[in-house]
Formats: sequence, C-alpha cells, structure tokens
Amino acid sequence: MNKYIMDSGDEEILKEGSKAYNLAKMKNSSINVPDFFCITHECMEYHLKDSADLIEKIIKNVDFKDGKSIEAVSQSIKEIFRIVELDEKIKEEIDIYLEKNFKEVSLFSVRSSSLVEDSKEFSFAGQFDTYLNVSREDLFQNIVKCWSSLYSQNVLKYNYHKSISFSSLKMSVIIQEMIDADLSGVVFTANPQGILNEMVLVCGKGTGNQVVEDKVETTTYYYNITDNLYYYENQLKSPILKESIFESIIKVSDKLTSIFEKYIDIEFSIKHDKLYILQVRPITTLGDKDVTILDNSNIVESYPNITLPLTDSFVSEAYYRVFKALAMRCFPKRALVEKYDTVLREMVHSANGRMYYKISNWYTVLKFLPFRKKIIPIWQEMMGVNNKEHEKKGNDITFLQKIKIYLNAIHEAFNVTKEMDRLNLNFLQVKRYFNEEYKEDLSNEELVDLYDSVAKILLKNWDITLLNDIYAFVFTGLLKAELEKLKLKNLEFETNKYISGISNIESLKPIKSLIELSIYVSSDDKLIGELSELNSNDMVCKYLKNTSSDFVEKFEGYIDAYGDRALEELKLESKTFRTSPILLVDKILEYTRDKDRLEDRYQTLCNKSESFISKEMFDKCGFVDKKLIKLFSSKALIGIKNRESSRLNRSRVYGMVRSIFLAIGNNLFKDRKIDHIEDIFYLYTDEVFEYIKGKEYDFKKLVEYRKKEYKMYEELPAYSRLIFSEEIFNKNHLNINSTPIREDKSGIGGIPCSNGVVEGEIIVIENPKMSRDVKDKIIVTKMTDPGWVFLLTLAKGIITEKGSLLSHTAIISRELNIPAIVGVNKVTSIFKSGDMIRMDGSTGKIERVSDEACTK
Repeated sequence: MNKYIMDSGDEEILKEGSKAYNLAKMKNSSINVPDFFCITHECMEYHLKDSADLIEKIIKNVDFKDGKSIEAVSQSIKEIFRIVELDEKIKEEIDIYLEKNFKEVSLFSVRSSSLVEDSKEFSFAGQFDTYLNVSREDLFQNIVKCWSSLYSQNVLKYNYHKSISFSSLKMSVIIQEMIDADLSGVVFTANPQGILNEMVLVCGKGTGNQVVEDKVETTTYYYNITDNLYYYENQLKSPILKESIFESIIKVSDKLTSIFEKYIDIEFSIKHDKLYILQVRPITTLGDKDVTILDNSNIVESYPNITLPLTDSFVSEAYYRVFKALAMRCFPKRALVEKYDTVLREMVHSANGRMYYKISNWYTVLKFLPFRKKIIPIWQEMMGVNNKEHEKKGNDITFLQKIKIYLNAIHEAFNVTKEMDRLNLNFLQVKRYFNEEYKEDLSNEELVDLYDSVAKILLKNWDITLLNDIYAFVFTGLLKAELEKLKLKNLEFETNKYISGISNIESLKPIKSLIELSIYVSSDDKLIGELSELNSNDMVCKYLKNTSSDFVEKFEGYIDAYGDRALEELKLESKTFRTSPILLVDKILEYTRDKDRLEDRYQTLCNKSESFISKEMFDKCGFVDKKLIKLFSSKALIGIKNRESSRLNRSRVYGMVRSIFLAIGNNLFKDRKIDHIEDIFYLYTDEVFEYIKGKEYDFKKLVEYRKKEYKMYEELPAYSRLIFSEEIFNKNHLNINSTPIREDKSGIGGIPCSNGVVEGEIIVIENPKMSRDVKDKIIVTKMTDPGWVFLLTLAKGIITEKGSLLSHTAIISRELNIPAIVGVNKVTSIFKSGDMIRMDGSTGKIERVSDEACTK
C-alpha cells in the first residue's frame, strides 16, 4: 500500500493522531464505526516540502498580541495552500483504494486529524475543519483544505497560548464513509459543567454539524449513572429518541468509557434506527482530584422530595452546631476543632432543592473514632450507604492527638445512655420554657431572642445523639456478627427478632395514643357526625373553642404531646397536626372506618413480646455465645430505644422552630413584606434574621423567583448521589421530562427487616401527602420518615428503596408486625400501582403473582 494511505486496521495508525487511533481502537472493539482510512501526515509534508521554510519564516514574524497581525499571517499561509494540488500519482493510489474498499460509497466525511489534537493536555476542540457529504470528485481539494486549517487564526492563537511548538503541527486526514443520518448528536460521559456521574446527550435532526453549529433544534438528555434515571429538555421541534435507541446509546457509551478509561465526548449518528459512532475525544475541562460527593443515603428519610430554603438553611446550621459540639466534646484542643471547621460546617448540602450528606465530610469525622476500620462498614450498612468506596487515608492529626481523641470518645461511649437520659430531661425543661414564653403576638425581635435561647440550650448537648447512633449501630452490628457465626438458616429473621419488641418505644406512642383516641370516637356516632362536618382548620378551631367535652380535652392533649409528628415533619414547610388540626380530624375519621382493624392494631401494640432465643439457636449456642448475644442485643435495644426517643423530641424541636418562623411570617405578612404567611419558607434564615436587624430585602421579588426555581426542581429526578468535579451547583432548565429506565422485574430483593410473608396489591407512593387509599395494600416507596407511621398502620406491607435494619421503616414495621423490606434498588421504577406481588420480610425476596393467585 502507498505510504501515504493507511488502513484503519494498520498498527501504525497511532502515529496519525488520537482521532484516527481512537476510531481504530473502537473498530477493533466491535463498536459500529463507519469504515475509514487515513491520508498520513507525511503526505502533507511531502506536498509542502518546498514551502515549509517560507511558512516557518511567516510564523516567526507574527505579533501574537496584535489580532490583525495574526489574521494577516493566517491569510498568507492559506494563500500558499490555495496553489497546492495533490500529486497525480497519489490521487491515482487513492482512487484505486476507494474502488477496492469503498466501491458502494458515494459520499464521504473528510476530517482533520492533527497529531497534537484530542490529547490529554490539548483538545483543539472545533479548531480544525471537517467537511461532510464530500463526493469523490471533491475529495482531493477537501484534503488540502483540512491541511490549511492547521494555520487558521484560532489555531495560531491556541498554539501560542498553550506554548505548543509550531513544528509539531502535523496533520493527517481521515476519510470516512458519510452516514446520511436521520439524527446525530454528542454524548458527554460526564457533564462538562462539572457533574462526574451524569452523562449529557445532545441530539438533533440531520448530520452532526447541524447539531454542533446550532442549525437545528436539539434535545438534551441528562442521565444519572448511579441511579439509571434520566430526563430531557427539548426545544419546539427537536426530536425525542426512542427509548430503545436511548438505551443503546447509553450502553455503547458505558462500553467506550471502559475502553478509554477517561471522560470522553462521543459523536454519533443514527440511520434507520442503527447507531454509528463517528469519533471520540477526551473531555479536558474536567478534573477528578478534588471531587465533592453528595449522597442522600439516610438523610432522604428525614428530608424526602423538595426541601425549601428556610428548612435547608436551618438544617445546615443545626448540623454544623451539633457536629461542632461533638468535636468540642471529643477533641483535645479547640484549635483542632477550628482546623476542621470547614468540614463541620458542610456536613449537609442542598442541590436542586434536595438535601444530601456531603459524604466525604462524614468520613472525615468518622475517621477520628477508634476502631474506625470496623465502625465505618457498620455505619455504612446501618445508614444504607450503597457506594462504600471512600478515601482510605486518615486525618491529618498527630499521634498524641489521636490517642487523646480515642480516649475521649471511649469515655463518652461508656456514658452514652446516661447522657441520653440527661438530654431527655433537658428537653422537657426546654419544652416547658418554650410553652411559657411563646406567644403568637410576639415581635420579630422577641421571636428571634426566643429562637436563640431555645437553640442555645438544646444544641449544647444534642450531639450526644450522634454518639448514641454509633452506639446503636455498633451493637446491632456486633449482634448480627455473633448470630452469623452460628450459621443459622435465616440470619436476617433471627436478627429482626432480637431488635424488635422494645417496650414502650417512643416512636409508637403517637400512633398508640391516636388509636386510643380513635377507639373513643368510634363508640360515639354523634361525635363521628360532628367531626365529619368539619372541613377546615377554622371550623376545627371554632369547634374546639365552643365545645366542652372529654373528646376536646383528649384532642388538645394529643396535639400538645404529639402535634408535631406528621409526614415530612422535619421540613418546616410541612403541615402538622399542630398547624393544621383538620389533618388530625381526618386521620381519626379514617381510623374509625375499620373498627376491627383498629382494635387489632391496638392489641398488637399493647402485647409486644420481648426478644427471645429460638430453639434452633438455643441448640447451637454455647455459654459464651448466649452471654454475648444477650449483652449485644440488650445494648442494641437501649441504643435503638434512645434513638427513637430523640427522634420524637427532634420533631418537637422542629415544631417549636416552625411556630417561631410562622409567627415571623405572620408579622411580615401584616407589614406587607410577603404576600402569604407561608412565603416565609422560601427565605433563608440569614435573610430573615438580617432583615429583622435592619437590612433591606425585597422579599416579594425573592419569593417569586424562588417559587419558579423550586417548581423546576420538583420536575427533576431525585438522584441518590451527585459527584461534582469542583463546586456544587444547581440546575436551570426551561422544561423537564423525567423518565425512569425500567428494570428487569425478575429476581427482585432487598434487606429483610420485619418478618412475615404477605401477598397483595402494590400502591407506589411518590408523595405521601397525596396518598389516602393504602388500606390492605403493600406500600412501595423510596423511603419513609417517622410521620409515615400513620399510613403504615393501615398497610399490609412496606417496601422501600432506601433503608437499613435501623431505619425508621424497619423499626416501626417490626413493632407493628408488618412485613418490611428495605434497600430494594429502583423498586419504584420496577413496579407500578396495581401490580400483585408476594413479599417475604424474613428473606427479602419479592416476586410477582397473578391477580387470581394473590390472596388478599
């Protein structure tokens, strides 16, 4: 073969630049690449052998600080190329090659392929020319045009600024079969804006140049690699890909990522539903050294869906204060606390209106603990962290500091239960103080003073709850490990028995009291009739004010004790029984509609059995095993019980904060600073406090903007993990169409956390506030929070995407004797409402059954 023509299968093709090499590598990996060959860089050198010195001389005279000078030099060199014509013998060789290998091809794409292009350091993206739909007759002159693009103004400036030697500017040319595409586009295997686990796909009608040059309307897809979820933003007449085509593009992109082991952008075309890959190049604008990872593992249980700015800012500040207090408790010197202040300040972060853990910061904190190599895997399992990879390197502290921290942490661990008892007593004092001081007619300044007083007292010792969580996690993990040594037939079944049956657990008190109140109402038809006529908060308040009865006393007593427990109760914007008593009336009436179920649930709650050793386990246990199992289970139960107590008290704390800010919102409404009292939730805490101190804000304008912003966020898929290459940022779109990728429905399973087997109809719940008909159905959802207890009492079973043995779903379902499975990947995408399934809460297995076979 002529030395100026190189076949795509030639091993020497690497010498013709990354673009040609990448095409050959893909073709050898069975990627569908249109046939191509190269005109080598030596061909250009041969044709410029008489002009090389002149070109070098012209370039030496350029003034790179003068745009006109660069333009003049570029034009001078291009004049040289205008008189260049391919050697007749080389033309003949090319014609022979085309006749032999491309006989049926009439049109080609002619692509520049510089030897320094698409490298790790230098992309030259869009700098060199490509010519499409080139006929055989025009092929030779377009090869020369590609050569001349080596000396365009942009390339000359790029070379100068990147300090690239002009002598290294060598150009081969790729001749490729032209695909007369129906659709074309580009896939970025990482979002160039800086999200490493999000692919971006842009497509439009026709050939790729139409898309790249914005000559056609395009659709942009955003695909989260972690969750296999995507959405798209389309323009008026832009194409929507068939799902099968989209999935094939993603599949090929995954394969190319593994082949090239780097972030790349991929040009593709589609003709008659067949996918062609035209070229790949590295994305040189992304780094992966200082990545920021946001993970919603456990926090999504407390803050599902969209979380508004007021809650976002309050939660961030609360986490900071609590973790800083923990550091003050365990670190030997304040200077060390201040050293890690930035880490402690960003334990949580919001993105696109949703709350996440800044997971790397959590690992930083956990690495201060003794036995971290044992504790971190247990913490990951109990928190439901799916991706367990993390930086193994320890923290930057001295050996002496490490010893002191270990000793302090161990000392605090031995005092966790005593400190939790003290915290609960302290909370009762705070609650009493708040009830005495809070009045709806307080001024904004007085409300801020009350807020500061409550926060100062509460947050001083609230950090002990973090150590209690570790306490509960560790002993549950030790219990499971001890049981695992016995090689039981059903480890999960036995473990679940040991961490259920907690006497008088705080989380169940609200539901037990509500059931008692509902039983009281169910026996009085007149009272049921009176409550049925109430349909607004104003009517409920008027009824309570004008009625004197045992029911009113019980109703108001319930709100005083448990009025802050509700769906999504840790979001300040959520409506609770305290802020919306009509919700409690509706819930009571809902419960009274099934008196048998009501009585059955009450008996279940009143007759909880303590954990025990089964005969199978008894026969396998030695004396030491029995003692260890008893010790670990008792400690785990104490930790779980204290954890649930602090969770209920936490909802009450949020109730206090909610009341304070609603009162401030009412004052702002009266002063005509906002249009509605609830608009306060669209402001950040700093903005509210700064306004009260005298800083001017146009709150109405801010609220109007944020309402639009958060409405857009609601349309985005709820990703479990976001990996940013640098700074965290929020999305901004004009329109969004969210689409989950359907998964295979066979072989579904998760973590069994409450024993029992049931069959029934699924109800998939995206928003619990909109769901009512859950009775005798199996709830399928992403996660639950403590407020879900009111729904779970009516359900047949519960399956969640998130969770662990110590998640709220697990704890409450065990105490209610409702089968539960958590950690089922993408289950809300796999099933839909109305599907009939069988679930085994003892093994975690889920399977489809027919309507006829399902026993309701």
